[in-house]
Amino acid sequence: MVKKQYNGLIYPACIFVYTGAERQVKRNTRHMATISLAVMAAGFLITIPFDSIAWVRFIRSGFEAGLVGGLADWFAVTALFRHPLGIPIPHTAILPNNREKVTKALVSTVQNDLLSKQSIRDKMKQFAIVARMLDGVEARLRTEEGARAITGISDFAVRSFPWERLGPVLEREIGKRLEEVDTAALVSGLVEYGFAKNWDGKAFDFVLDFAEDYINRESTIRQLGTMAAEGISRIQTSGLMSFALNAFAGFMSEERLGETIRQLLQAQISELRKETNPTRAGLAETVRVKLESVLSKPETKQALEQWKRDLVDRLNLSDNLNAFLLQTRERLLAYIHTETYPTEVIAPVLEQAIARLREDEAQIERIETFVQDRLAGWIESNHHKIGTLIEENIRKYDNETLIALLEDKIGSDLQWIRVNGAICGFFIGLVLAGIHLLFA
Repeated sequence: MVKKQYNGLIYPACIFVYTGAERQVKRNTRHMATISLAVMAAGFLITIPFDSIAWVRFIRSGFEAGLVGGLADWFAVTALFRHPLGIPIPHTAILPNNREKVTKALVSTVQNDLLSKQSIRDKMKQFAIVARMLDGVEARLRTEEGARAITGISDFAVRSFPWERLGPVLEREIGKRLEEVDTAALVSGLVEYGFAKNWDGKAFDFVLDFAEDYINRESTIRQLGTMAAEGISRIQTSGLMSFALNAFAGFMSEERLGETIRQLLQAQISELRKETNPTRAGLAETVRVKLESVLSKPETKQALEQWKRDLVDRLNLSDNLNAFLLQTRERLLAYIHTETYPTEVIAPVLEQAIARLREDEAQIERIETFVQDRLAGWIESNHHKIGTLIEENIRKYDNETLIALLEDKIGSDLQWIRVNGAICGFFIGLVLAGIHLLFA
């Protein structure tokens, strides 16, 4: 914390010192220009009384030329921004008087020369945009920043997805699929599948199990004996048959009759359990034929179709689908915000996708071309805004503010023109005076 505070103090301090130093240099440059002009004027005035001395006249020629050069350059530099000494001399205050021309020239230069469409496109083509993007994504996937980005993007995607619109779509699609289903063929196929899987045999065994359990109950045995005795008593016979029947009835009690019938039924059930029993096979074939006959009837097909049409209403798909989608959304959001989701689920998937994409140079080239074309189109449609932006920013300032900004940025260099004019004029004056002495 101390280090941050320390750096936080140093950085603004460095900016302040640098800015102050820059301003000091600009002030020094202005002073130097004024001093150079003052030196030339002082030298010229001081040497006038000693005009009779040859070497003084020689030096005075330098000061005179330096004074003329310094004044001329002062006039030229001042005339760029304002009227010298406030006098409206023609062709002075060039920038304020030609502000519109200067603005248009600046806009044209930046827009058409420095930042032309072609120059931007050529520079853009030097960058492997897709490769740089892949490198940037891959480098940040396993970082904390990357994990936050993955979680944030996934959360935004799940929350922005129109789940409420998905329910009716799913309901409509499920309804269409159900309408396309041939229920009669489906049921027939299910029957065939059942016979192939021996479901009929298992069902038959289930019935035999139930029958065997039922006939082995004491109550059933008693009921069978009672029913047999009543049946025998109702038989109308005469003669020897009547005598034999009565003798049998007197010998067999209801319990014996019931047990005898149970044993007979048990023996028959045991025979029916055998896969090779012809009666069992005949019953299975009869069931198959009956089912096929029932399914082939038009009224059966109509009933199945009606059942299919009523299925959507019975299932209440609308409410169930909406509840399912809402639950899915909440589960997704909860899973997205787990620690393992960005690092163990999404990051490996993205790394594999990036690796496969890097191996496919043709695909990268196609993507690069697509990106370049889109950017080129964007530049084509928005390039004019560069000039508009520059022009709008320039128009925000009045003449005084704009001149102050220009002088602040290039004023020191312009002041060196004055200094150079005075110095160069001084030496040129000496040269001219030397030439005059040689040919005088």
